[in-house]
Amino acid sequence: MENWCIIEGGGLRMRGMSQRGLRYRLAVIVNGLLLTLMLASCGMNEAKTPEQWFDFTWSGLAGSDTLSFRGLATLQRGNEHGLEESLNYTGRLQNHRELSIRTEPANNRNGNLGSRLQMTGLAKPSGWEAKLRLENGNWLVQSDNHDALLQGVVRLNPLDQLEEIRMAAKKTITSESGAARGTKVLRIEMDPAEASIRLKDRLLSEMELTREGGMERLASVPAPLQESLRGELSKIWTAGNDQLSAMLEQLNATVVYHLTIDRKSGLPARLTSETTLTYLSTKGVPQREVLRTDNRFESYK
Repeated sequence: MENWCIIEGGGLRMRGMSQRGLRYRLAVIVNGLLLTLMLASCGMNEAKTPEQWFDFTWSGLAGSDTLSFRGLATLQRGNEHGLEESLNYTGRLQNHRELSIRTEPANNRNGNLGSRLQMTGLAKPSGWEAKLRLENGNWLVQSDNHDALLQGVVRLNPLDQLEEIRMAAKKTITSESGAARGTKVLRIEMDPAEASIRLKDRLLSEMELTREGGMERLASVPAPLQESLRGELSKIWTAGNDQLSAMLEQLNATVVYHLTIDRKSGLPARLTSETTLTYLSTKGVPQREVLRTDNRFESYK
């Protein structure tokens, strides 16, 4: 009987050890499965092509009703040592389709107002605010004042830039190495021919808006002067439009974007652009301009 008790007691101990061993093995299996799932998830992310990464982040952006961004635009003429002017701006998207963009006065390196940015319609001394609305894939200025588009709102709008990338028929998207932890960086180069055509169409459209805006202001002029001023305005606009058309015939544009994606959320974190224009002046002198923008996104909802 005593031996039996010893054997039985030993059996109990063996069963206890067996149960502890089973729990240990189960824990190892569960941890192994979790590790496998984590690695598989990482592998799935890395398995995305650059084009799939862009589509992935676009889908996340399209599902956002609210966000904000902070931006900086710089305009440089000539070589890398040429005059550079800058402009800070902010944007706020609400209800998925309503966007407001506000700028601060532009300053150059000497602290003076950026006159060239004003000439290109990207700034005015007091700064400005514009309201835009997304309609059929296009960001339209919600104002009867034709100067709104002339201030270059759409050119600064990073949401419009992303829409332009998505809709482009030709583009080259590659992955950049050396991205910060938790991010994915895409380099997106637009097709030069398509980018040039798009820019030409936009500039010609803005030129037409100058004519419409001038005619609207003419309505506030005393009636006896309107007729003579209308003819004068028409001559000035025609001359300017002819000069622009001649310059656009020789214009070439290259546009390169860098899109930083937050891997965790899949949403855009930063978008930079560099648009380089080369053309001939009215005197046939080669000209070069570079417009750079840098936008950082936040406050997604």
